[in-house]
Amino acid sequence: MHKGLLSLPFALLFALPPAATAAAPHKDIIQAQSSGTMAQTVARLKQAIVARHLKILAVVDHSGAARQAGMALRPTTLVIFGNPTLGTKLMHMNQVAGLSLPIKMMVWQDAQHRVWVGYTAPGAFARRYGLGIDAGPIRAMGGALGAIAAQAAGH
Repeated sequence: MHKGLLSLPFALLFALPPAATAAAPHKDIIQAQSSGTMAQTVARLKQAIVARHLKILAVVDHSGAARQAGMALRPTTLVIFGNPTLGTKLMHMNQVAGLSLPIKMMVWQDAQHRVWVGYTAPGAFARRYGLGIDAGPIRAMGGALGAIAAQAAGH
């Protein structure tokens, strides 16, 4: 991640603005309701990633793939991105953590036409791979993902 992300204040690490968050169907997923359309939210997500000098590796249009398979799926887009420096630090802590890297964020539209941005909580990542939640790379991940999601959601 961008070097400035490592110095983010601890209070910002895992937080989105309270009004932006909602109970996720799974406690290990952090999600924020977007103030924009699906297209606006995906565009803001990409801008937020690039602005932090992170690399977008792939954009997966799940709903488009479903349509090609002759099935319906509400708009759903997955953005895969990362930073080799932070990812390598995480894999130095536990090389198997590479199974969950690079990072993914998803934008989707629910049945009520609300648009959401979501990602796996860094704490869940830490637990999955036996990493301390207070480890520098986990804190950096939390701060960056929270800020990216908030910007994508328009908060």
